[in-house]
Amino acid sequence: MANRSSSQAWILVAILAVIFQVVFIFADCRDTATGTAVEFSKAYFLLEADMEKYMCSQLAGDGEESVAATYIQAMADEARTRGFSTGMVRQIIYHVEAETLSQDTESATIHLKGLRRTGIHPVYAYVAKLFRLGRTYAFEETLQLTKEEGKWKVCGTPYGLTLDV
Repeated sequence: MANRSSSQAWILVAILAVIFQVVFIFADCRDTATGTAVEFSKAYFLLEADMEKYMCSQLAGDGEESVAATYIQAMADEARTRGFSTGMVRQIIYHVEAETLSQDTESATIHLKGLRRTGIHPVYAYVAKLFRLGRTYAFEETLQLTKEEGKWKVCGTPYGLTLDV
């Protein structure tokens, strides 16, 4: 009898854990200004063209004329003149701290700060860490966000982005 009630308790715990997991997944998928600012920053430092989906219509252009495409091309050119591939100017950000300075239903101001490092292969990064090679740089930026079509978008001049990079 005691064994049966014990197994029922474990089954109940497992069911509750699954229910809570589903609830947390849906809560994590919610679009927030802070989440958009962090995701944009990750895409910006990794030189992903995907960063354009986080930009407001003012910044996101069409194909070759967009701020994102111009920035990525400028960074690729810089890497080439230094004798590197584009991968050597890509950076990974971590220890990101986000602070909401102001927010209403249509706009938000988010202050981000964290650390960035060259985004090389993880094995090389591990060896560099062992031998204390490579550098870590701090970054800090205040991003202006607006809501367009129900989604938060980065506007203004994030990280100094303009069409004439």
